Amino acid sequence: MKTVFRLTFATVIGLSSSLLAFPSAAADSSRAVAKGDYGQRVIVSETEKLDPSGQDIMVRGRQFNPRVGVYVALCVRPNEGGAPSPCGGGIDLDASSQSSAWVSSNPPPYARSLATPFKKKGRFKVTLYLSSRIGDVDCRRVQCAIAVRADHTRSRDRSHDVIIPVDFR
Repeated sequence: MKTVFRLTFATVIGLSSSLLAFPSAAADSSRAVAKGDYGQRVIVSETEKLDPSGQDIMVRGRQFNPRVGVYVALCVRPNEGGAPSPCGGGIDLDASSQSSAWVSSNPPPYARSLATPFKKKGRFKVTLYLSSRIGDVDCRRVQCAIAVRADHTRSRDRSHDVIIPVDFR
């Protein structure tokens, strides 16, 4: 009986140390979370070793003020207090760009079909298709980030910015 107990105990210890030696896939995830000035929270599904030729990532936001529209895009990381720019996606007049998103519950009348409205409690979820290039800028040589910023109706307002750096392989 003692031998069985020792063997079982040794097996449990061996299994425990094996689990510690090999972290789970979740521990290897490059998901990132950042908070804004007003408690807004942005979660990006993947931020490290992104495919330079392009891949989808998911960006989720919480606790945003639904009266303030925001753009979500890959941009050159701004200096402290500066506006994120240039950004991918450009002016998207037909809502066909997959590299940027406009989230607004009260867009101007001409843009009602272009913006995605906020969900309850200032939440949003968008999927962006990112490559390492923003026009002539190569994000493998320049630090880029997923930027959430106030839309053009408040373009000088930096208090809604949330910046999460990304890198490409």
